[in-house]
Amino acid sequence: MAEDFDRFEMLDTYLLETSQILERLQTVVLEYKDAECFSKEAIGEIFRHMHTMKGSAGFMMFEQLHALAHKTEDVFSYLRENEPKNVSQPELIEKILKVTDFIQSELDRLSDGKMADTSSEALIAELDEYLSSIKAGADKASDTDKDSKGDGTGADSGINDTPTQIYIAPKNSKASHYYQIYITYNPGTELCNVHAYKVVHALRTVTEDIQYRPSTILSDIKSSDEILDQGFKILLKSGSPKHKIEKIVSEGYETKSIEVTEIDAARYEAGLDLFGVDSPLAARITNNDEEYVPGDFVVHNATPGRGRRLAKDRTRRSTHINVAEADMDKLSQLLMKLVILQDRLLGDEELKESGLALKNFKKNAKKIKDVTSDIETLVGGMRMVPLTNTFLRMNRIVFEASRKLDKKIECVIIGDEVKADRGIIEHISEPLLHMVRNCADHGIEKPEEREAAGKNPTGKITVEAVNNGKELLITVKDDGTGLNREAIIKKARAKGLLDDDRTDDSYTDEEVFRFITLPGFSTNETVTEFSGRGVGMDVVLSSIEQIGGRLDIQSKRGEGTAMTMIFPL
Repeated sequence: MAEDFDRFEMLDTYLLETSQILERLQTVVLEYKDAECFSKEAIGEIFRHMHTMKGSAGFMMFEQLHALAHKTEDVFSYLRENEPKNVSQPELIEKILKVTDFIQSELDRLSDGKMADTSSEALIAELDEYLSSIKAGADKASDTDKDSKGDGTGADSGINDTPTQIYIAPKNSKASHYYQIYITYNPGTELCNVHAYKVVHALRTVTEDIQYRPSTILSDIKSSDEILDQGFKILLKSGSPKHKIEKIVSEGYETKSIEVTEIDAARYEAGLDLFGVDSPLAARITNNDEEYVPGDFVVHNATPGRGRRLAKDRTRRSTHINVAEADMDKLSQLLMKLVILQDRLLGDEELKESGLALKNFKKNAKKIKDVTSDIETLVGGMRMVPLTNTFLRMNRIVFEASRKLDKKIECVIIGDEVKADRGIIEHISEPLLHMVRNCADHGIEKPEEREAAGKNPTGKITVEAVNNGKELLITVKDDGTGLNREAIIKKARAKGLLDDDRTDDSYTDEEVFRFITLPGFSTNETVTEFSGRGVGMDVVLSSIEQIGGRLDIQSKRGEGTAMTMIFPL
């Protein structure tokens, strides 16, 4: 049996692309968290994201992820095709976020070297029940089974549920036809290489021989960009008529155009280099007497009629590599030592006092200094990542808090494109979480309370990042009730934190607000899952100070609170 393609060498690509899709998916979902329903365009986009994740999970043979994505796709297929009016938007969003949480947890397991084999049956059953409830209340009862076909093209429209290899053996047939197939995809289509693989896989039942370009659809992430830019080209030898080939390849997804042209044997044997060329061919047809048996894995080289492996191109390497954070830290330390040694060398007093011209030395020294500076910039940039994912999570936290606390809260994200050292980002995730939850629980009032105070019933929590060139400032602010100075002082005095010889008025706001960052300090009388246990703000301050930052707290009673984490650059 032919060697199986090494799918785990594609794992980094899968993790990267699926994480990016999850990020975009959650962005779309949370944009509609306060809307009455998703727009038709949003439903279509969510459907496409789930379809893509279904295909890539199936290709990687992650059965639980494939099944869950397929069921979620079914839900949105029904919504897209039937447009039911009885759908609860908050409930639908909750279901989607449960799915994204499950997928993310499996991606984390894969990143840790574990298998993506957590059962998704319970969540699939929940989605099934949810879909049934939508159908039961829908006006079009006759369409209740439409979603069972996913995207409407039948069970074979995606990657085979148990994809392994394409087992095709070239065979001789007097009735053979030769086809030139050219497929282009819509701009922005994700994972074009996976869609191309699906086409080749779908052709397996009618293929006598096949070759295509790019040939590295299973091994090279760049092949996706090449297909999107230049299209996917196939030369096919088959005993099937043209209309059958057209039907098979038309079941692809996200295709912009499909051209199936019947050609002669000479053009086929000439190979892909003359794909689409209209000039007369002078191809020499060669015979291949090598025998193949069913099960041979086809598509490896460009010689027509010979066994070719649809597997990793051993001459290519992944364009993405994982680097351990410890190695990055060591590289930074070595670079720092190099800079210090360079400065010592160039500033050596013996050289300065030698009286020598040292023209070439100074010239080369300047070049070394320039190269070292470029390396510093590069290494620094390698550690910098945007705050997008971190801020997106805060949007999600606000959505969940608003539902559980029965409040109307809007989350505003500003500056998520700002980049920060990955060490900072790892340390601020938990502090940000506590700060946002505190804003939702302590800060934002109930809708009726806000209306009574002359405010918009919908509160606002803003998460903002600013890089001013000297410092990175990350602020979480709300337009809620503000910190209660009197309640904080009362609690602090009860805990023995105030000096007996100082009056309450002698304490500045900064001093008073600082008390809320002490361990066990909380003015909330009611314990909830969000706050009231006296933990949170002490964790915030500790995490910030661990990486050399500081916390600034500003608040005005009745107008809101702003907490800013400040990190030197």
